[in-house]
Amino acid sequence: MLMQRCFLRILFIASLALTPFIAHAVLQDEIQVYDDEINAKGESSLELHVNSTPRGIQTPGYPGEVMNNNGVRVTPEFAYGLGHDLEAGLYISYVNYDNKFQYAATKLRMKWLPMQEDKGDSFFAGANLELANVQPQFDESRYNAEMRFIIGKHIDEWLISFNPIIDMPLSQPYVHQAPYFSSATRISREVTPQLALGLEYYSNLNQINQPINYQNTQQLGFLMMYYDGKPISFQAGVGKGFSNSTDSLTLKAIFSMPLP
Repeated sequence: MLMQRCFLRILFIASLALTPFIAHAVLQDEIQVYDDEINAKGESSLELHVNSTPRGIQTPGYPGEVMNNNGVRVTPEFAYGLGHDLEAGLYISYVNYDNKFQYAATKLRMKWLPMQEDKGDSFFAGANLELANVQPQFDESRYNAEMRFIIGKHIDEWLISFNPIIDMPLSQPYVHQAPYFSSATRISREVTPQLALGLEYYSNLNQINQPINYQNTQQLGFLMMYYDGKPISFQAGVGKGFSNSTDSLTLKAIFSMPLP
């Protein structure tokens, strides 16, 4: 109970401190709301993240930037359960542009989920720390860190999950600047034990403690389908941008499978 109160207090204070404005470019290799899924000790899995942008922004944010427009991004993610509510992950991202696939980034992550409804907690909560090495044509900052908080609850057939995210560029020209804030939210409902439908909303990467200008922020909503069955679990969605700084049409899918 004390851990729950402390975690919620930290999350609440962090949320109050965050007001968005200036966005910086970021590789769109993973579009996902984190929930209470985590590998048990010794379990390994593979997720394949695929997303594309049939209609997107075409003006680069900095010289040499590869834009999302007409691009396809493919990212295998390997995960391994360490036990003690910990899971390690590795991403290797590729981007198709100029009719060829090119290596884009490597990312390491550590997910910690100390509060789980399956263990008797009234909701699930945790955090995910990610470190990234991104090629300069996909992110103006070569090295980046991300802290993603995870909090949510199952209510009968409904799932609600919310991820406040703090992103810290670790390379020039962003060193010694304030970190950036984004959020990811999922609301879904089971239609059958294996199928759910829902909505996801992403408000992306805005610098902390700056004035709010909605049209300069990235606002992206998805209609989603989630299938948790055999032979492969997957989720897929169609996304629409709601601001001038957001790609107007994005398609995404994530394919999940256990590994021996």
